[in-house]
Amino acid sequence: MNHRNLMQALLLLSIGTFTGIGSAQEIKLELNKMEPQPETKACRAYLVFDNSAGPAIEALQLDLILFDQAGVIVRRLAVDTAPLRAAKTTVKLFDIPVLDCADIRRILINEVLECRDAEGPQTDCIERLTLSTRAETQLVK
Repeated sequence: MNHRNLMQALLLLSIGTFTGIGSAQEIKLELNKMEPQPETKACRAYLVFDNSAGPAIEALQLDLILFDQAGVIVRRLAVDTAPLRAAKTTVKLFDIPVLDCADIRRILINEVLECRDAEGPQTDCIERLTLSTRAETQLVK
C-alpha cells in the first residue's frame, strides 16, 4: 500500500470511528400509554421498543425512578424488558403497584442495570436509548 492509499484508509477509519460506524445502533423506546388497573389498584405502562436497527438484545433491565406531579420521587422500579429481537418492534408492559397513573408525572431511566446481546455484556445501552412519549407522563434519561 502506498503512502497516499494508507492516508486515505486512515482517514476513512477515523471518520467511521467519529460518526459511530460499526458501533451498536440505537434502540428507540416510546412510553405509549399509562392505563389504570382498578382491580389491582395499579398503573400499567406500555413501552414500545423499536430495535429495527440493532442486534437482538438478550437482557435489558432498566432502573426507573417515578416522580409525582410536584417532582417528588414516589417509586423506584427495576423492570426487565428483554428479550428484544433484531429488526423488530416489540411492546412490553409492566404494572406499577398501588399507584394511580395520574400521580406519575415523569419516569426517569436512571440506569441500565443489565444489557447483553449475543456478543456479551454491553456498557453503552443507556446512550443507545432514544426516548419519546405519547402519554402525558414524560420519559427521560
